[in-house]
Formats: sequence, structure tokens, C-alpha cells
Amino acid sequence: MQIDIRLVPVYEKPFEKQFPRLADLLRRTGRQELVEKETSFYEMADALEMIAESPDTPSGIREAVSPHEQKIMAIKEIARDHLLARRLNEMDRELYRMEDAFEDLEASL
Repeated sequence: MQIDIRLVPVYEKPFEKQFPRLADLLRRTGRQELVEKETSFYEMADALEMIAESPDTPSGIREAVSPHEQKIMAIKEIARDHLLARRLNEMDRELYRMEDAFEDLEASL
């Protein structure tokens, strides 16, 4: 027997319309597949970390993304701990915090 827990993104509007600046950033950094398949914020956090830490990322983008990336990755770690402990209500709360952090990133771009 196997327990399967999945994070399925549910956007009120298509991701690209709800987060146009973030979608543009992902495309400019070669991650258009994340936009096309409407990846969850939980999964997208790793791509954001790679953008923030890559020496190939232009410094202006890195400076804009880095503070948000650090906050998002900290939230992801907390959410992951809740997932592993099967505290799904707490995990859900952290995922909403992550969504808020991505909205803050969108506003700052």
C-alpha cells in the first residue's frame, strides 16, 4: 500500500495572466516550461532559487529576486517539514504564505 500526496496548483486565472511579470522572468531565464505547465509555487521555488544563485543571471534580476527567494525557500522548508510529519493543515497554511510571497515578488518585478 502507498500513500500519495500531491500538490496540484489551482490558479484563479491562468498563471500567465495572474503573474505576468513572473511569467516573463521565467521565460527570460529559460524556464518557460514552468509557465506552460502552470507549475505549483512549491515546485517553482527551486527554479527561483536557481535564478537567484546563478552567476548567469543578470545582477538586476538577481537583486530583485534574491530577498523574495530567501523568504520563499524558508517557507518551503517549513511546508516540507509539515508534509513529512503529515501535518497537512499546517502545510496548507504555509503554502498560502508561499503564494503571498510570490504575489509580493510579482509586485516588485
